[in-house]
Amino acid sequence: MKYLFEVSWEVCNLVGGIHTVIRSKASEAVADYGEGYFLLGPLLDNNTDFEDSDDDVYRAIRPALEKKGLQCRLGRWNIADRPRVILVNFRDRYDSGKVLYQYWQRFGVNSMDGNWDYIEPVLFSTACGEVIETIHETLAGTKDTAVAQFHEWMSGGGLLHLKKTSPEIGTVFTTHATILGRSMSGSGVDIYSEEVSIDPERDAKIYGVPAKASLETVCAREADIFTTVSNVTADESVKILNKRPHYAVFNGINTREMGTLDDIRKKGKKVRQKITSLASAFLGQKIPADARLWVTSGRYEFHNKGYNLFLDALARLNNSLREQADSPPSSPGSS
Repeated sequence: MKYLFEVSWEVCNLVGGIHTVIRSKASEAVADYGEGYFLLGPLLDNNTDFEDSDDDVYRAIRPALEKKGLQCRLGRWNIADRPRVILVNFRDRYDSGKVLYQYWQRFGVNSMDGNWDYIEPVLFSTACGEVIETIHETLAGTKDTAVAQFHEWMSGGGLLHLKKTSPEIGTVFTTHATILGRSMSGSGVDIYSEEVSIDPERDAKIYGVPAKASLETVCAREADIFTTVSNVTADESVKILNKRPHYAVFNGINTREMGTLDDIRKKGKKVRQKITSLASAFLGQKIPADARLWVTSGRYEFHNKGYNLFLDALARLNNSLREQADSPPSSPGSS
């Protein structure tokens, strides 16, 4: 039997692009790992498309989790192929100071400047590490193999926990964009320019992410396999994390969930009507039926996502069209 544990803050938690990445590839993971595939996410007041479930596997691991005081909801993600999901309650479980000190003492993670938006994911992912350790102890035999994949620095605590307690479980760390690169780009810095010199430790302090950057750097170093989602991010990792990924694992598109072209057009028409209705109410004026719409979702990252380039291009196009409209038509035979 082979097991794959996949940890992310965005499992059954609609935040940004990683949610879409995991959701869209879950079917492939289920096809390969079957009932040995477990997704782990945070237990929140509202978890998107989560359904409680009970079966022989969950009945086997529940007592072991309860014995360790690990409070979890065991169930399924109500998407294609319904993968297993474990939502982990991490609140009030740890003394955060002790956890952070252990990661400093053993791995050199500098958490001194970490605020709650850093501490909370560390506690969550550490609890996920404990859950994976417990499931592995309960289910896995001597000939079974297990791998745990951790997305972004926000799940890094779980990776480091397993490195300490369960080195027999292979670890994969995947960064979708480095935290320092994201922060610098968000401030308008072209981190890929040859003219930009990056000092990771210095710049992490300047941009207010020293703890997150430290954890990310250590996870890239300690993981058995380090991956990114593009060659561009791989180059970024070399400059910022001082580590070239073992693999670039490109994001794909699950075309099976898209439906037929006719289905897409029908759905698009309904969505367009809702968006134009909302936009009309927000702007206080009727939006033309043939208006071109630009829609985005997830985190608002003006520079990182290229919104500035897109809007500048639209402005240039608009000015160019106005100039053409205001220019008198050329007479026949004019040069």
